[in-house]
Amino acid sequence: MIYTSEPQQWRTQLSLPIEQRILPLPDEVRNIVHQVNMASGLDAVPAPCVPDTALQADLRAALAGMPAAVRDLVGPLLLGVCTGRGLGSSGITDIVADAVDGRILGCVVLLDMDLLETHTANSWATWKENLPFGGPGFSLAATIAAPQDDTRAHALQFLLLHEFGHVVTAGGSFLPRWWEPAPAAFFPFLDLSWHMNAAGRFVPWSGSDFDLRGAVDFYGTNKLHSDAIVTAYAGLEGSDFPSLYGATNPYDDFAECFASYVHSELLGRPYALRVDYDGVPQATLERFWASPRSEAKRAFMRELLGETAVVANDEKKFVAA
Repeated sequence: MIYTSEPQQWRTQLSLPIEQRILPLPDEVRNIVHQVNMASGLDAVPAPCVPDTALQADLRAALAGMPAAVRDLVGPLLLGVCTGRGLGSSGITDIVADAVDGRILGCVVLLDMDLLETHTANSWATWKENLPFGGPGFSLAATIAAPQDDTRAHALQFLLLHEFGHVVTAGGSFLPRWWEPAPAAFFPFLDLSWHMNAAGRFVPWSGSDFDLRGAVDFYGTNKLHSDAIVTAYAGLEGSDFPSLYGATNPYDDFAECFASYVHSELLGRPYALRVDYDGVPQATLERFWASPRSEAKRAFMRELLGETAVVANDEKKFVAA
């Protein structure tokens, strides 16, 4: 949590359209990220990044292109999208609170341009999917944009959708607040796939767990050999998680559901993963939202985003209710 001595400056951000809430990483945010990185053993040193004209345009396009349902959910909570370098992760979402009375002001989303600057949508998604694995042999190829849309702006939009999932979590009651001890209570999204064990840790229900799920490490140093891709993704396809990253904890489970549902089901964009061996395609992985295993989470997302299914011209489409 970020405590600010300038709450009014942050409150002012809420009066702006979300595509104008873009700013370089403030010092009070940078200091907290640096402390977290040092405590986690990361050597990344955060620094602000002033968006140039091209980056401003890409960010504004990514934000302006969000569906109205997403903007309505995020708008009252999003204090700003902060651009920086050396954050240690592509994106981070945190709470900002008044240093005097502890009142929560909203959320900030931080983007690391060191990890995004040179990527298009598909190269960024492919890079992220391969993060837990190392060594020769198997690899993953991700497609989240058609060739004409394979741009940095579309990479930013997908990443922002994931981070906006965390923003929505902060304003909802379907998951425990991540910045507080989790109470023993019912949470509508949490209980679809997760529960708290006797040690107070979130673990999947037995029907949701799979081999290597707990060994996957996206931003640490514990890489699995590339051969593990086959086992990990075979297990994922038998689970009710939308992605391997989503299977790591309930908060990223929701954020990945939110991002991929909006991206695929509302915006109609591709989301495909392929397993290659020495660059030769071996298999295409099942699309989560086309599978019966997504049924419970699909119902949750429809209710959250206020949607109804409409059948027209023998084709199922979704529109805002």
